[in-house]
Amino acid sequence: MNLETIKEKMNQAAAQVFGAMYFTPVELLAQIPPEHKWNLEDRYIKAAIAYNGPRQAALEFYFPITLGVNIAAGFTGVDENALSDNQIIDTMREAANMITGSFLGMIDPEGTCRLGIPEAEIVNDFSPTKPADFSPMALTSDFGFLWIFYKPQ
Repeated sequence: MNLETIKEKMNQAAAQVFGAMYFTPVELLAQIPPEHKWNLEDRYIKAAIAYNGPRQAALEFYFPITLGVNIAAGFTGVDENALSDNQIIDTMREAANMITGSFLGMIDPEGTCRLGIPEAEIVNDFSPTKPADFSPMALTSDFGFLWIFYKPQ
């Protein structure tokens, strides 16, 4: 499967999950924006997940903390100021899981691939230039760019 098809399906999966579950629209940008438009935040939630089977890949999601807070508050019903880092991390871990699961449903309708268990953490040193061996995607949202990195295995 070529990278353009992967990006198209990932966009569909992310838009579906964020629209239906979090009422937050996201949309894949046609290309990575130039560095001066990145508007990076101090903290991101990194969620990593892989899938195995006839097709295998690793994915890393970098959610800006403002997006994570907004999504976690709406999803859990907890006021933004009362959210713990763990609640934000858990919510975004589940977002990565749902996006990847939806994506797999599109590219593997027979269900021959197996979704891994997502891991997540808050990171303070995110740069869209890393990880260099992954193909980057940028989705726009009302809360900044959501970065997805895809690496076939």
